[in-house]
Amino acid sequence: MTSNPAHGVHALIRGAQLLTRKELRPFIIIPLLINLVLFIALGFVMISQFDDLGRYIGSLLTDTPVDTSNMSWWRAILATGADWAASVFQWLAWLIAIVVVLLFFFVYGYLFGIITNIIAAPFNGLLAEKVEELLTGHPPPPEALHSMVFRTLGRELRKLMYFIGWGIVIFVIALLTSWTVFIPALLGALWGAWCMAIQYVDYPLDNHQRSFSELKSVLMRKKFTTLGFGGSVMLAKMVPILNIFVMPAAVAGGTALWVERIWSDGDPGKGPNGRSFPIDPMNPIDPAPATETKKWPKGIEGPKDNK
Repeated sequence: MTSNPAHGVHALIRGAQLLTRKELRPFIIIPLLINLVLFIALGFVMISQFDDLGRYIGSLLTDTPVDTSNMSWWRAILATGADWAASVFQWLAWLIAIVVVLLFFFVYGYLFGIITNIIAAPFNGLLAEKVEELLTGHPPPPEALHSMVFRTLGRELRKLMYFIGWGIVIFVIALLTSWTVFIPALLGALWGAWCMAIQYVDYPLDNHQRSFSELKSVLMRKKFTTLGFGGSVMLAKMVPILNIFVMPAAVAGGTALWVERIWSDGDPGKGPNGRSFPIDPMNPIDPAPATETKKWPKGIEGPKDNK
């Protein structure tokens, strides 16, 4: 099994391409409307914070020359030396300013994602179901609508508790290593990518009622592909306007990633049509039914044959 970040990035692009299929259009209208309303509401809140953010960054980058005309000679020397030292380390102020701006947009994208994911969870589950059916010709096991709604909402809360719990641990580690600047940035990027991958690859697995622990195990099987997918989703969510369309694309892309690159490579669990790979990776089976030759729609790749 190969694990490549580029495969994860391609999965998000593929998800966006799948959304152009007419079979999926009815299932993306409501999530897009939810995203649009929340984008406008959160946009107003974040814009109201721009003034304070601008003043803070301006204070970091202030480079006012020291006036030594009214100082004694020794104070003038100390003041000039301190001013020179401050100019030498001015690059650090720029670095801090850049980190603050990135953190601002990261928080914006993260809040936007949390709220939309909880509200749109049932619709995302339906979208993942239809994407899987489009890709494989087999829908997940049938389930009553009310049961699916309660199950998906419960799953969102389970993921949220996981994100918050480990997020606190990551934050403490980042705080203790904040003097390095780079370690907190790296930890934040990796954690954000992992969370986004969990969020959107979960929908097809949840449709097959795979447990949350199974989900994490499945993603670890292709950790670099997983981080590539999650990282591209995280970056896209940080871009205003684009983030309106990211959620349905990520749901479709996460489903395609699971079907075409994870499950078809030997995920030992229930997949399309309820079939399971054996635990023994030396004896894989074809995820597509052996007695049926599937003609895939134009532009759609079927699960890979690993024989």
